[in-house]
Amino acid sequence: MAPVKISHVVSFSSQDPKYPVENLLREDGLRPWLGCPQDPSRQLRAELQLERASPIGYVDVGNCGCAFLQIEVGRSSWPFDRPYLTLVPSVALMTPADSKLDRNRCGVRMFKEADFLALAAGQKWDRLRLTCSQPFSKHSQFGLSFIRVRTPLDPAHPQPPPPSQPGLEERLKRRLRQLEPGSWSPARLSRPARMVLSAARSRALRPRAGTGSPGGDPELPAEDAGGPAVPGSARDVPAAPTRARRQPDGGQRAPSPAGRSLPAASRQSRSGGRARARGHRERRARRGDSGGDSSHGETGVCPVCSGRFSLDLLPAHASRCGEEDPNA
Repeated sequence: MAPVKISHVVSFSSQDPKYPVENLLREDGLRPWLGCPQDPSRQLRAELQLERASPIGYVDVGNCGCAFLQIEVGRSSWPFDRPYLTLVPSVALMTPADSKLDRNRCGVRMFKEADFLALAAGQKWDRLRLTCSQPFSKHSQFGLSFIRVRTPLDPAHPQPPPPSQPGLEERLKRRLRQLEPGSWSPARLSRPARMVLSAARSRALRPRAGTGSPGGDPELPAEDAGGPAVPGSARDVPAAPTRARRQPDGGQRAPSPAGRSLPAASRQSRSGGRARARGHRERRARRGDSGGDSSHGETGVCPVCSGRFSLDLLPAHASRCGEEDPNA
């Protein structure tokens, strides 16, 4: 996919002296080729000579106010009256509404082999003829900002396949062909699609930094999957008590916010709630005994039912203690 340089301009139909057609030969593409403001034909034509006769695989065009563009190819050895062959039929670069409102003038179109007509594709050419038109706007200047020509990818030097995951590239190719229905072969994929394949190959050939899990970093700890805590990790540190423990001197405990918010009618149901809480307490106590040493055996007293629970279960229990069970 080598670039093909444009050597000189063979002929042109119109140009603005401030923006001549020779601007298409510039590599930076900062100044466009625009037609003469006094030209009423609303059509521009330029014939360019390529540096060498080459097969054309890609043509990139920068628009500058054109509504339609057509690209033809030929050879410098042909007679003057021999017609050129159409490489890219007339395509729209701007909508009629954008042309009338003079908006979205600058855009880039990238043509690939799938966009070329079969009669001209795959052969060597050294002449390009560009035909631009703008029939929707009678007063605005139009032309092209740049044009780039490249050869197809050389099939004699394909890139080596990745040593691992051989089916990954094939799945990627199938997906790209679904996105580009006209690309029935890898050679007809667009340049962005080829860049995606090249990046996938480079990533597959790149040596991995670590020897652990694929794509993992040996310096980073493994992600927490919800399993048991690893000694020395943050999960092994006991949480700070969220409520004060009951004092052994039998002093009066402060009522909890949940207890203060309960109405008088609901307090009569505490006896049933306490009985159910004791069952929950016993089950949770057994569960806490078999749950390891994450809380180091520390327990707290529920201010509602006076039950003793581990510190990690006490806040959740106290927030629901004394309430009627909706399933009862």
